[in-house]
Amino acid sequence: MSEATDDPMEALVAVVAVATLPLTALAGIFLGEAAAATVAIVGWLFLVPVIAIVSDYVDVQEWLAGPSTAEATADERDDAGDDALQRLRERYAAGEIDDVEFERRLERLLETEDVEAPDHVTADDTAGRDYGRDRGRERTPEREPE
Repeated sequence: MSEATDDPMEALVAVVAVATLPLTALAGIFLGEAAAATVAIVGWLFLVPVIAIVSDYVDVQEWLAGPSTAEATADERDDAGDDALQRLRERYAAGEIDDVEFERRLERLLETEDVEAPDHVTADDTAGRDYGRDRGRERTPEREPE
């Protein structure tokens, strides 16, 4: 007995290979030798190899299922990170945490994020730069703590 496959593309290769023989015979009986030769050449020498090669590069089950659970989890993680950053900013603006605590938590939050730099930005471009952070300037709370 042969092994059952979970990959639909591999199963399609087998179906095309097996179906080509009876189709070739039927084409030979009803349409003539030229049609039978065409069916055999297209089936065995074109479709089977092409489908086999494509099956190595295309995951049909993943493609049909839509976005993977890993991508959905990453999106949820990004939303959770945005929510955490928003809550941190709100607590800082409300005066619940001071500058040192805000910076510590912000650094920790940013360390846990998976940050992807754009293609045109390299690590050398960002080294030593302080984008938008005014560390030397003291921040005055917008509202006095109660």
